[in-house]
Amino acid sequence: MTQVNFYTLQDGDEERCLLVACRLTEKARQLGHRVFIQAESSEQARQLDELLWQFKTVSFVPHSLLETEQPDKEAVAIGTARQLQFHSDVLINVSGEACHGHARFSRISEIVGADKISLKQGRENYRYYQSQGYSPETHKL
Repeated sequence: MTQVNFYTLQDGDEERCLLVACRLTEKARQLGHRVFIQAESSEQARQLDELLWQFKTVSFVPHSLLETEQPDKEAVAIGTARQLQFHSDVLINVSGEACHGHARFSRISEIVGADKISLKQGRENYRYYQSQGYSPETHKL
């Protein structure tokens, strides 16, 4: 069954959420997983693309930025919900929208910002996963 985790930020902005996504991606890759990062928009996907190249001064996470609805062979891919259908294994979600293809993934990591809008969306997503039979875990950062 899919493991669902919520990473809730106590403070910070959107960039901090994206940095958390980068760290989770790096950890998942070190464990041998294939990762899809679901961004809210093409602009946010490009921000993640840049951050994955530079978020650490001593390393980077090889990845691809998906801009079409085609499968990709990279171990880490960044895209929007349009490209979700081509991926499985680990999903890192910074889009704010719950993953409706959740059963394909072994793990889903939802990153929730500290602002009121993100918290509201995070609560809705939490209830959605519960309604699908999951027992999400929450981690405060």
